Amino acid sequence: MRDFFRKFFLPWTAVDCFETEDQFQVWLRKRYKGFTDARAVFLVLAAVCLMTGYFSGHRPIMLLTVLPLALVLLLTMALSKTEALMDGYNNTETSEKE
Repeated sequence: MRDFFRKFFLPWTAVDCFETEDQFQVWLRKRYKGFTDARAVFLVLAAVCLMTGYFSGHRPIMLLTVLPLALVLLLTMALSKTEALMDGYNNTETSEKE
């Protein structure tokens, strides 16, 4: 169960949940593609909410734009950590000063 939560919520820390580094990189690429697809869907949803509210004159519909944009922000933060790990930069570990 612990591994599931690490894979789902903190994929950049789940390297020891896999047998080899190659399996982890394949899984990480699939996860990255899923995150980018979800981010695109939420951006389209935010644009639809904004345009619908603007053209219909309903302000509450325009306020619904905040939800998908908040999800886009969270996905972007997760994607930046995943990109750093895929490029070989592990920004999840602290470096000790010598």
